[in-house]
Amino acid sequence: MSSRKPLFSLLLVAALAGGIWIVLSGNRPDALPKDLDRVDPSSAFLNAEASISYYREAIHRNPDAVEERARLAHVLLQQARSTGREAEFIPEARQLLEDALALDPEHFYGLTLQASLFNTLHRFEDARDVSERLLERYPQHAFAMGTLVDALVELGEYEQAVETADAMLALRPGLPSYSRASYLRELNGDTDGAIAAMTMAADAEPTGRESRTWALYQLGNLYLADAKPDTAAFIFDGILEERPDFIPALTGLGHVALAKGDVDLAIARLEEARALSPREAIDQLLVEAYTLTGDKNRARDAANRVLEGLKNAREMGEIVDMEEADFLADLGRDIPRALELARGQLERRPGHLHANETFAWTLYKSGMAEEAVFYIEQAMRLNTGDAMVHYRAARIYEAAGQPADAAEHLQLALDAHLRIEGPSAAQDAEALLAGLDQRGSAPVQVASTSR
Repeated sequence: MSSRKPLFSLLLVAALAGGIWIVLSGNRPDALPKDLDRVDPSSAFLNAEASISYYREAIHRNPDAVEERARLAHVLLQQARSTGREAEFIPEARQLLEDALALDPEHFYGLTLQASLFNTLHRFEDARDVSERLLERYPQHAFAMGTLVDALVELGEYEQAVETADAMLALRPGLPSYSRASYLRELNGDTDGAIAAMTMAADAEPTGRESRTWALYQLGNLYLADAKPDTAAFIFDGILEERPDFIPALTGLGHVALAKGDVDLAIARLEEARALSPREAIDQLLVEAYTLTGDKNRARDAANRVLEGLKNAREMGEIVDMEEADFLADLGRDIPRALELARGQLERRPGHLHANETFAWTLYKSGMAEEAVFYIEQAMRLNTGDAMVHYRAARIYEAAGQPADAAEHLQLALDAHLRIEGPSAAQDAEALLAGLDQRGSAPVQVASTSR
């Protein structure tokens, strides 16, 4: 089992930063519509429950209210993000935005929120279309640039994403643009650059603001991926001192413990996090942790919870085909379904790195390793340095009768800190590499993965 990070987790930061941008930004370009000045619910949103009650009552008094619907949708999306209870809040927010835009198809606030929501639901084509529509009307609309970057990245249109991110950064430096620059640098294997940009993103926001918290959380994950678990733990601890209810940071500490080999501590922290706020990302790490302890029953239970969460997300309107395909392939369950889902996602976004990786992995799990080689090589074309991609490539090459290539990528996976992303995969990689060497493949020294 591998504990792959969620698809474009930066969307959480981007969506949050974008929402705050709408309500708090100053010095707005003159080309933006005047009604933006009326969008200022930030003080009310400090008390989300009171805001929800206020806007519900406003809509009850005026059934044709447009802006109140958008504002209520906004605070519901804020609640979904902060509590992790997406299925509870997102469907209503989605309906509110649809109703608002049916009443006023050109409503600026509603369109910006809808573009962000489409990205959250992995409806990237729709997010791209709404963002481009906004940019046709308001070419200096930085928020729409951000949602367009997010959509382009997830559609695998990386060059256009970089161009748009550069334009956004030039127009409005700040957390939304720095955080996206960080992710794009990470995609191109520039870990130091990604860390620098995410540091700038966090520093761009005042202490205590939720957007800064999310940026710091992403920064901690970048340090963890760079095999600096103590630095990551320092950041996660700092977040919890300021915001004790920020569950992702507690999850991060569980991941740190797992990466350092303290599986019992990892399980304790992850179970604590899950008791406070059940999330699929927590259960994915628990699958890995319980697998390492040999507790097959609890690993299976955690895996079933992940699959149930994916089912709930799909019922909510989120497209989770790639996530389900990847997870099923790792589990070795229902491989025909995994292959079908992965194939559909590759057809939808043929340039996307992870779509190619997932399709290659499901082909391999289906006994078609030779066919998988092309797609795993497409997944590695940007040289991201992703340890799990190199590990999967090695398994594919080995099964396809290319032991020298397999040995090379096993070593690359270990050098890229595979133990951080998947401790059990790292154990398998070391054993497989030793076996390949004994069978006469190119001699490679096994790197230590202890941290």
